[in-house]
Amino acid sequence: MQAFFSTIHTVFTGIVLQAVPFMLLGALLSSTLYAFVPDRLLIKLFPKKYGIGFLTALFAGALFPVCECAAVPLMRSLIKKGVAMPIAVTFMLASPIVNPISIVSTLYAFPQQPSVAFYRLCFGLLIACAIGLLLLFYPEEKYLKEDFDREPSMQPHTFGGVDTAFRLATGRTSVQNSRSEPQSDNFGATAAESKVQWLQAKVYALLMHTCSEFFTTGPFLILGAFITALIRAAVPQELFSITSGSAAGSLLVMMLFAFVFSACSTSDAFIARSFLNRFPSGSILGFLVYGPMMDIKNLFMLLSLFKKRFVIELTLIITAINFIGISLLMRLVL
Repeated sequence: MQAFFSTIHTVFTGIVLQAVPFMLLGALLSSTLYAFVPDRLLIKLFPKKYGIGFLTALFAGALFPVCECAAVPLMRSLIKKGVAMPIAVTFMLASPIVNPISIVSTLYAFPQQPSVAFYRLCFGLLIACAIGLLLLFYPEEKYLKEDFDREPSMQPHTFGGVDTAFRLATGRTSVQNSRSEPQSDNFGATAAESKVQWLQAKVYALLMHTCSEFFTTGPFLILGAFITALIRAAVPQELFSITSGSAAGSLLVMMLFAFVFSACSTSDAFIARSFLNRFPSGSILGFLVYGPMMDIKNLFMLLSLFKKRFVIELTLIITAINFIGISLLMRLVL
């Protein structure tokens, strides 16, 4: 019994201590994007036509690192602004994988196997592109719920919610502040003071959003680390050998783990590494590629923004393409 709890403590502590810094860094970078870069700038980067639109969707996450939590609402904004649905979905699927923090954390988690990070990146891009191309044949219809039919451009531009932070920091909205500026000889000092207040509001929004994102995704890391430690301590190695004997079976099991654990893409590599000696490398890659594309938290966010039928069909497509694609790619590579 002592060995049982000792294994849980060792595995759980190891995963959390190594994953938390990368999760915090990812939340900080994502929140910096949220606070300082307006949504309209991101949306302008995406061509409304195909071709180069897919290339932009595949690699935009490298320049604008967002986790899967932020990618889903941004996908909705892209569709509302006229970006083709397959391109927007491709961005949602690829951005967490090409996130530089995700790449670095994977390299750190697998120091002796840098190929894991390479294959994760390549497989993720190929599968995201394949899903996007497949969605070209999806019938055009309204994907969004009626409740979200209002154009974001009709709303006051708040630079990612900084207007709220400005109100909290100064007691006024930015619009009220601009209307109430006195026309006097001291206009230069007033403008400078306003800029300082606006910068303070942005920093406040950055810190608040970082805390919100960190504590939103943190419980999933804790849950995933605990379940992983429990599996490592309670499930005999022989049972893993039975499962890992089938490449398809082990891949399905690890994809299921990725869906249930719902770990952030900046920290899921540390959970995957704990299964390295119990599952083949193909199923480990399945965990690392499928998890950022579809998990429980992504599913609920999609259901809150998009119609139920579209979400169910999209989930089935993502799952099927991941299973088929990773199975075929691993046969070609190994």
